[in-house]
Amino acid sequence: APAPSAGQAPAAPVGTAPAGARPGQGGPAQAGQDESGGFMKEVSDVLFGSTGPRGGKRDGVVQSMAKTALRQAARELVRGVLGSLTGSRRR
Repeated sequence: APAPSAGQAPAAPVGTAPAGARPGQGGPAQAGQDESGGFMKEVSDVLFGSTGPRGGKRDGVVQSMAKTALRQAARELVRGVLGSLTGSRRR
């Protein structure tokens, strides 16, 4: 490879980011990966919950549905037990 002349900047080696670029910001190939990874992360966050910027936990759809089902089952169980214990003896 010819050496760069005084007026030309040396070419960056293949696989390195341009000067001033931050990690995670690359060319078009990396942008496609970030887009699909970001989309899948968003879907995962919606379904399974996420952690907020200050450490707070956010429930996802799956956790919300599970909590609702458990609450309903517990409520029915308590009603059944209490109903059998305090049920009237009228026939």
